[in-house]
Amino acid sequence: MADLRVQRRGGASDGEQKLARGNEKDEQLVTGGLPKYTEMGRSGTGYQVIATSAVAALVVRPSTVTGVEIWNGYGYGGPSLIIDRSFTHNLVSSTTALGGGAGIWLMVTRPVDTAIASTLTPTGTNGKAYGGPVRVAVGTTVVDNGWYPWGTTRLRESAGSVVPAGILTAEINGRIIVPPHSSLCIQVVSGYVADTFCSGALWYEQQLTVE
Repeated sequence: MADLRVQRRGGASDGEQKLARGNEKDEQLVTGGLPKYTEMGRSGTGYQVIATSAVAALVVRPSTVTGVEIWNGYGYGGPSLIIDRSFTHNLVSSTTALGGGAGIWLMVTRPVDTAIASTLTPTGTNGKAYGGPVRVAVGTTVVDNGWYPWGTTRLRESAGSVVPAGILTAEINGRIIVPPHSSLCIQVVSGYVADTFCSGALWYEQQLTVE
């Protein structure tokens, strides 16, 4: 019968191997001991980006123009982008007094070999500078490969103003994966074209077998 052992990391016993033990029901209890995404953040492969100027929302279903495009520039067979979340900020709200709604729409494109001209620079979730091949641009033209709404809808009931309004977040948690040379496209559909949004996403770059 083989014994299951673990190698400790950190502390006075760093590097020592200890026997893994169970409870009285022979259950193996596992806990991270740290907040949920600490290990992913510690890996140094997490990055995020957001548009620095607001883009007008669509009042129709998205098609061939995207608010923000994040292109995976790694070579074929290289790392994929595991999307953790997408987000947008209603930087300028319309002056319409009726109130309205807005929601995030996302799409993953088919692979293309031509890199987009990058106008935005990602930053690491641990503050480090980005040096990878991912390219990010605003207002690019894309091929419609199927857009889908993600996250909740913001409902706004106010007298209307031109000041910043709410923030929307779509928790993806790895359910969207962007293979090499494909893109994540982000668009906001709102009740008013006068609503403008700064959109972005957070991802982890990992080597995966994409089937």
